[in-house]
Amino acid sequence: MTLDETIARLSRYQSETPSEWREKEAVYQTAKSQGWLKYSRKIAIKVAMAMKYQNISRQELAERMGCSPQYVSRLLKGEENLSLETICKLEEALNIAILQYEFS
Repeated sequence: MTLDETIARLSRYQSETPSEWREKEAVYQTAKSQGWLKYSRKIAIKVAMAMKYQNISRQELAERMGCSPQYVSRLLKGEENLSLETICKLEEALNIAILQYEFS
């Protein structure tokens, strides 16, 4: 089979909707280089553990935070660049401390 035949054959199975993997990978690489990704993942793990311990669903957490369950799902993937406002909402909704700080 020639290269052209192979490409033609594969083209028949190509999805009509474009894939977003390249864009997602670019965001991931940017996040990784900026360093916030590791913190986002640590927060996601802490939130997931608190949800499990408190037996709270994504729906219930979303209601407590005033956001959508889809947003909570994105947060739990550990790939969201969380704002301080979101972190505060998570802390209040779950009654946990995510950020630990000291003022002199």
